[in-house]
Amino acid sequence: MAQQKACWLAVDDKEAELTQEISRNYALPARVLLGLGLYDLLRGFMHTYALHWSAVTIAGFNVDTTPVDQFFMLGTFGISNFLTGFIYLLISKRAPQLSPYNLGLIPSSYLLGLIGIWSNGIYGTSQYAGQYLLYIYFGICIATLAIFLVKEKSLQRGL
Repeated sequence: MAQQKACWLAVDDKEAELTQEISRNYALPARVLLGLGLYDLLRGFMHTYALHWSAVTIAGFNVDTTPVDQFFMLGTFGISNFLTGFIYLLISKRAPQLSPYNLGLIPSSYLLGLIGIWSNGIYGTSQYAGQYLLYIYFGICIATLAIFLVKEKSLQRGL
C-alpha cells in the first residue's frame, strides 16, 4: 500500500514539475494571447453593440450614403471577434502550450483570407482607422512568437 502511494506521489510530482515547466516556457505567449483575447472581446463589443458609433467614428462610414449591408457586415465581423476572444482566453488559461501556435495562426489566417479575397480581384481602398490597430495586433503576434522561438531554441541547446 505504501509503495502504491509512493508511486502516485511520484506521478503527481512529475505532473507538477511538468506543469511548472509549461507555465514558465509558455508564460509570455499565454499572457499575450490573454491580452489579445480581451482586446478581441472589446472589438466584438465595438463591432456589434457600438456598431453605429464605431462605423462612423472609426471606420469612417457616412450614415447617409453607406448601404445598410455594410453596417451589417461590420456587425457580423464582431461575432467572430467574440468567438476568437473567448477561445484565446480559454487557451491562454487551460492550454498555455497552444498559445504560440495560435499567435502564429492569427496573422497567417488573415493573410490566407486576404489572398482569397485578392484572388477574386477585390482590393480594399478605404482608409479606416481600425487597420492600423490590426497592424499592431499582427506585430505583437509575430514579435511574441519570435521571442518564444528564440527562447525555445536556446533552451534546447542548454544555454
